[in-house]
Amino acid sequence: MGKDKRARADNRLTAIALANLVAAIVDTMQNTDLPNDIVHHFLDELDRLNTLMLPPTGAGAFMHFVTDVLRSEAAAND
Repeated sequence: MGKDKRARADNRLTAIALANLVAAIVDTMQNTDLPNDIVHHFLDELDRLNTLMLPPTGAGAFMHFVTDVLRSEAAAND
């Protein structure tokens, strides 16, 4: 039982690390003054690939949430 609990905790840490990585990439894209449509395209592609590769619950739902949060930070009308 202890190993299962540790594995779940490790999975959560991995998911958080991936979310931080994507957030850092988006932040860097915005800081280099890339147009927001490029940022949105990146997030759209990430979301599309996650939909293809991840289950709709668990990790897939988490990554969809992450991309939605990051998408809301980039203006849509620039």
